[in-house]
Formats: sequence, structure tokens, C-alpha cells
Amino acid sequence: MKQLSEKSKNSLKEAEVHYQSSKENYTIESAESHLAYYREKHPIYYAVLLQNV
Repeated sequence: MKQLSEKSKNSLKEAEVHYQSSKENYTIESAESHLAYYREKHPIYYAVLLQNV
């Protein structure tokens, strides 16, 4: 059970880092927010973040 918990924390940390790096590289070319862009382009990482909010 501890391994599952540790894996979940690692996945969350990885998703947080990925989101921040994506945000830094995101340029606004339309009215689309970064969050909407991220949800569409990176659904797996978005789901991890959403589960841990």
C-alpha cells in the first residue's frame, strides 16, 4: 500500500512540474486559457492534477 501512495505522490509531482513548464512555454494566441489548452493537449497529466485538487 505504501508503494502505491508513493507512486501517486510522484505522479502528482511530475504532473505539477509538467503543468508549470507548459505554462511557462504557453503563448496566448487566442482567447483560450492555458488551463483549457492544457486539458486538451495533456489529458493524462490534467486528470492527475484534477484528482488531487
